[in-house]
Amino acid sequence: MPDDVHLLSFDGGDATELRRSALAVSTMPTWAVYLVSLGTPAAAFVAVVVGHWLVRKGANELDVWRRREETMRLLRWASEQAASSDHARARMGVAALDALSTSELLQEPDQALVDAVIDSLIELPIEEIESSGDVEVIEIDSGQDD
Repeated sequence: MPDDVHLLSFDGGDATELRRSALAVSTMPTWAVYLVSLGTPAAAFVAVVVGHWLVRKGANELDVWRRREETMRLLRWASEQAASSDHARARMGVAALDALSTSELLQEPDQALVDAVIDSLIELPIEEIESSGDVEVIEIDSGQDD
């Protein structure tokens, strides 16, 4: 009987002839086995961390955009109220502008815009008061710096 023929019998049945297959089997070096088994989870972890960082960065940018949009909406509304000929609405608008200037919604670059709006609103009344007689208007900064 040739070397590549084997007789197998299952459950006492007939013997079946099987030929030894010539499958090519390759082996991996030990370092490659460790690299694949440990490197794959490590790479997945790094990918998750980078993905989380990118998502958080996008969320922070979205929050800055949302806050700026809300600030501009409030600034527009308060400016319209402050410029109203109705004195109650004008006081409410100035109070809203003052509150907005100290609000945490207001970002540092927008502070100059709010200050410019407030200055333009009080410029005309100051000129009218000073031109009416021997009166000098003194501006007091009511902002409380901590």
